Amino acid sequence: MVKLAICHPFLYTRGGAERVVLKIAQHFKAKIYCSIYDAENTFEEFKELDVEQMPAGAMRFVPSLLPKRVRDAAIAGEQFFNLKIQSDYDVVNLQGTPSEWARNKNKPAVWFCHTPNREAFDLYEWRMRKRNVLEKALYASAIRAYRHFEFKTVPNIEFIFANSRNTQERIKKFLGLESEVLNPGVEFGEFSKGKYGDYFFYPSRIAPEKRFELAIEAFRKFKEKWKGRKMRFVIAGALVRSRADHVAYFERIKKMLGEDGEILLDVDSKKLNELYAGCRAVVYTPINEDFGIIPLEAGASFKPCIAVNEGGPKEVIVQGETGYLVNSTDEMAVRMAELAESKVKCAELGGNAGKRVKEKFSWDAFLTRFEQVCEQVAKEKK
Repeated sequence: MVKLAICHPFLYTRGGAERVVLKIAQHFKAKIYCSIYDAENTFEEFKELDVEQMPAGAMRFVPSLLPKRVRDAAIAGEQFFNLKIQSDYDVVNLQGTPSEWARNKNKPAVWFCHTPNREAFDLYEWRMRKRNVLEKALYASAIRAYRHFEFKTVPNIEFIFANSRNTQERIKKFLGLESEVLNPGVEFGEFSKGKYGDYFFYPSRIAPEKRFELAIEAFRKFKEKWKGRKMRFVIAGALVRSRADHVAYFERIKKMLGEDGEILLDVDSKKLNELYAGCRAVVYTPINEDFGIIPLEAGASFKPCIAVNEGGPKEVIVQGETGYLVNSTDEMAVRMAELAESKVKCAELGGNAGKRVKEKFSWDAFLTRFEQVCEQVAKEKK
């Protein structure tokens, strides 16, 4: 088997990107190089792997008064740009940004791109509008530097995978490069089919770009029109407490949700799967999500998913067959009412979703294609 080294900047939460890193590392028995590693808050299986947290370079002296996001990105950028892997390997697998900068001193490289940096590209204007004058100046300067190194290194990468057509289009638009779509899989056997309970469920990292407020607003509209029976709204996700903006956002949506539901933080995989199994349906409202593992996990739990009609969910959900894609909170409220009214409809859509996920989104298929490309790239190196 190809000897693989993996570069991924931050392993401190349980998300879709971390799951991809884990699956590839387990398959290849690969060593992982990262900037920040928090073994207690990411997937436990990483403890069984060889994970090296790289020492910070000169960027560790970046003023601590700067936002943590800027400081961590600067440190990781320097680490990967200057990284020279000494161990024997055939291919280096680049994952989350800015790990792609490791191509500067290491080749050949296969980049599994979850998305080009959204801060620097497709979400640049959206996030800038939310910042004050000083923050805008700071981030504009940091992003100019980021783009310089990005355009300096990524054209040299030997092969690029995109996790979705949505990401593929971003790679072409912002970086001018071609890529091949390879959708992540889902561990179908880890999820179970449960009852269609009396709550809607939104599992995702607690961050502004996940737009929980849209889902909560839709749920409120649903409650106003659908009276007489009890339904709740449950959110579950990881919260990066070192990010002040994320903590403030958590407090905001918690207040907004009020007595209509609850927010569960940092739940383990067992609890998460129980929540999937017991919900009526899954709700998903992120901004133009890269791909999104949530609709897949919903399908593996035989639950329909109601998602915004943009980004990755459009590639997973079949309208009216495995769930619904909606264009407004009013439309989402109508679909909530439909599924709240009929468990039979939930079972029909959920059954279709389960069948589709099992057939089309397996880790075996993902790893087979990934290994084929790594073997090809490794041969070209020789």
